[in-house]
Amino acid sequence: VFTCWVLVFVAQPALVARGSLALHRKVGMIGAGLAVAMIVMGLAATLFSVRIDRVPPFFPPAIFLVMNTIGILVFGGLVAAGVALRRKAEWHKRLMLCATVSILGPGFGRLLPMQDFGAAAPLVMFGAIAAFAFAGPVADLVVRKRVHPAYFWGVGAILLSMVLIGPLAMSPPGQAALRMVQ
Repeated sequence: VFTCWVLVFVAQPALVARGSLALHRKVGMIGAGLAVAMIVMGLAATLFSVRIDRVPPFFPPAIFLVMNTIGILVFGGLVAAGVALRRKAEWHKRLMLCATVSILGPGFGRLLPMQDFGAAAPLVMFGAIAAFAFAGPVADLVVRKRVHPAYFWGVGAILLSMVLIGPLAMSPPGQAALRMVQ
């Protein structure tokens, strides 16, 4: 399902560039359905991984639980905003890009040598995601000479979520959630 999202995400701009707006809209509906499935599957996989103690060794279980939960919820919120603003192309495409960036963590966890980073692994993950998140605003700045407001919302949501993960994971409610899931 997550791979299908990436395929749809890559195909959609090509459809627009080709002038196939009707097909873009139809595929977009499929994408919206995929997003819902991704939220359900992402939450289920996170809870299952914590429950059976299959959390990657470079993440404390509480960090993993909160990071993945917040990440998939940020994704869902950004996709919902992108769908709601689908008639405003400049907002729509940037919010969808931010939504996709918000779920890069598990992919980076598989591609980067996370175990080599030790206790710094969460910071490396956040840095890699932030680098991708800032690519869009930087491109806007270079091409348009200003950053579109959609990036303030999208990148802001990503950065805020990353800042909140540690404190939420280590808070009494975060620890209680971890105990409940385990």
